[in-house]
Amino acid sequence: MKKTRIICIALASALAVACVKKEEGLNQDKLAKIQATATGSETKRLVTENTYLNVDIEKLNKELNDRTKNKYQKTELAKARAVLYRFYSHVHLEGDQYVCSLKSAEEINISEKFFRYLIDGLQKTNADIKTMKAKDPKTKIELPQITPQYLQGLIQ
Repeated sequence: MKKTRIICIALASALAVACVKKEEGLNQDKLAKIQATATGSETKRLVTENTYLNVDIEKLNKELNDRTKNKYQKTELAKARAVLYRFYSHVHLEGDQYVCSLKSAEEINISEKFFRYLIDGLQKTNADIKTMKAKDPKTKIELPQITPQYLQGLIQ
């Protein structure tokens, strides 16, 4: 249970920073919707084709809130999930810190702006882990790996 909670906190922190504008952010409910809302085969197609992706945060917010559109009409959501798949495919755990092997947005064919959000989110997650460990050094925090199952869940 604790492992699940920590992975949710870590990924939510990373996504929170990744999916925000400076003046406007996505709340936890919206972050959960990104992960939970299926996009049919569109996300998988975007990952497979490796087309350039630039997620429009305002459109993404609207799609997350729009219950009238079905999953096949939510293009920004599909793009966001594909970007997360591409990014987190290059993230692994070293000790108690998440490390991304990417050096640029071009490596995964996404916009520089969204790449910066993702990198900043990862740094915030790592800082949060350090803070949690500093508050209670005796408590063992089990940090989850980015698993193939998590990645597969993003493209379904």
